[in-house]
Amino acid sequence: MKENLEYFIKGNFVHRELQSQTLFKNTVTRYIAYFIQYPFIHLLIFLNNILKKKKTHYRHTISICCIFKNESEFLDEWIKFHLVIGIDHFYLYNNNSDDDYIGILQPYIDKGVVDLFDWPHKHSQMQAYEHCYKNFNNDTHWLTFIDIDEFICPISTNNIKGWLSNYKKYPGVAVYWKQFGSSGKMKHDHNKLVIEQYTQCWPKYSTFTKMFCNMKFSFKPFENPHKMNAKILGFNIPPINQFKKLINFGINRISKNSKTNIQINHYWGKAYDCFVKNKINKTDVYHEDDFNQSLLRNNLLKSHESLCKERDFEIQKFLLFTKLYNNKY
Repeated sequence: MKENLEYFIKGNFVHRELQSQTLFKNTVTRYIAYFIQYPFIHLLIFLNNILKKKKTHYRHTISICCIFKNESEFLDEWIKFHLVIGIDHFYLYNNNSDDDYIGILQPYIDKGVVDLFDWPHKHSQMQAYEHCYKNFNNDTHWLTFIDIDEFICPISTNNIKGWLSNYKKYPGVAVYWKQFGSSGKMKHDHNKLVIEQYTQCWPKYSTFTKMFCNMKFSFKPFENPHKMNAKILGFNIPPINQFKKLINFGINRISKNSKTNIQINHYWGKAYDCFVKNKINKTDVYHEDDFNQSLLRNNLLKSHESLCKERDFEIQKFLLFTKLYNNKY
């Protein structure tokens, strides 16, 4: 993979990584391999659903696993919003926070909505995900892995459980990012919600995704927060996207009508003061080279903002109920 410090639009998606073109990994050979593999993978999924039915009574339909560091100013909104759309439970991993995260989370812990774990290991996002999967795969039917700056936004329905019911035969669903920018704000308004303040976004979806994993299937050890493969009869099974198309060999396909039924709203930088605080000055839970990651993000800011040419208000259908959550609407 060749790292590109500029985002670029190709087809239906915005890209940042360029596929290397070699004799055996050029665009033509990748598509040939993709379509040869396609029916075989669907056959394996079909056989697994018939032969290896996992009969488990799950406590939760869908839960979120998340690792966080110094995110107390955004935690409450993030939890309330996801409760509004139908998330049942949260497995949260605190990675050396020194803010008042416990004051925010304690009411949710007392209600049994949040399980909180201290996770002091540096740059260990995938290890936290692996811990959650191994310890709680029998507690929740679906486990999704997102960050505090990511909001699951169902479009075709108002409840995530209704959306998931269309994907129950698949091991993993990868949902594309919708990237949101600063909306021209220098300072974040702490009297307003994130989903209220930031509406300026990219015109097309990013090729980066976040995962919904069906715990009725087995999964390989987690290596990539954007793509997690299942395991059936020793074979790697890549996820489908929300269009029910396999994501593999760097190929992203959409349905004929190209209308998505869900997106992950990724509030990457927010206002400029948040960008400096969270993307430049804060250590990373995944990447080990904090200095170079800060330089990379700083270099990406201009191209990221330059693509924010549209407005997206889809998530604001949940705005009132997120604000009313404590009033038990």
